[in-house]
Amino acid sequence: MLLSPNKRAFIFLAADYGNIGDIGISHAQHKFLEKELDSFDVVSIPISQTRLVLHSIKKQIKPEDLVTIIGGGNMGDTYPDIEALRQLVIKSFPRNRIICFPQTLDWDSSAQSNHALQRIVKTYSRHPDIHVFARESITYNKLNEIFSEHNNVSVDLVPDIVMSTTAEALDTKDCLEPAGILRCLRDDQEAALSVAQYAILDDALATTGYTVEKTDTHAGGSQLDEAHCAKLLADKLSQFRAAKIVVTDRLHGMILSLLSGTPCLVMPNSNHKISQTWRDWLQDHPRLIFVEPEQFGDLTNIVNKLLSEPRGALTESPVDINQYNKLKEGLTRL
Repeated sequence: MLLSPNKRAFIFLAADYGNIGDIGISHAQHKFLEKELDSFDVVSIPISQTRLVLHSIKKQIKPEDLVTIIGGGNMGDTYPDIEALRQLVIKSFPRNRIICFPQTLDWDSSAQSNHALQRIVKTYSRHPDIHVFARESITYNKLNEIFSEHNNVSVDLVPDIVMSTTAEALDTKDCLEPAGILRCLRDDQEAALSVAQYAILDDALATTGYTVEKTDTHAGGSQLDEAHCAKLLADKLSQFRAAKIVVTDRLHGMILSLLSGTPCLVMPNSNHKISQTWRDWLQDHPRLIFVEPEQFGDLTNIVNKLLSEPRGALTESPVDINQYNKLKEGLTRL
């Protein structure tokens, strides 16, 4: 892999697989770096290529180059292969600033999880210039706890990086008139709704009289090229834009819905990443309602309220861009 002679800002573990939420993170991170580091070339390293190109990059990297690692929800023991690659990148560039873009940390009380946290602390704390960003306050508090004896590890809190961009910047197509309800719900290990709750939800959606279409933010595939990933993201945003409301228990289902300007009904998942993101950054957003389990009896009224909300513009970001100032400082204070 031959790099340009300019200063470089790398994005390691960039999504080249069909998780559209992760693709959104990769593209938003790329746009954020391009905007904040206009004198740098931004170089994305697909996650599937990490081990193949690492040796070549180590030979060419300069002290002024910046190493960033993808944000998301894969820090901890839930996705050990990705965490292992993150730690490999951290260990590979001891003389370059490392920026871990906003993450959710997963952990529990098990021995396996405790061992994973110990490895994180051991690897991260050995780097002399590392900045770790949490995307919600539960992760932020836990990171401060585990790194309390390691002042060299900088920990800060900023929103998920996808909320720093706009649907327009991600090539979303507008629609003449929205139609129907989009149901974007999990069927994996992070799903939290019971069979009875799904039935209540489906009944509430049926009473609207609108067609209910099922979709997901998982498209499948691996080692996808950048153009294909960009199209998957733009098409999903355009699909969200064309709906009257989106119903989801996916974090990026919620975020992409807000980017698209479409009102969103959000359900809990099995961990804290959706509920705490809502509490920290989005609980006052007019087009978003987060439904706790005890509120399911009122779903019909909640759905009707969202259907009456005005739509947003494709040029709006869900949060104030100043919420990213700490991340900007970490990038530019070289």
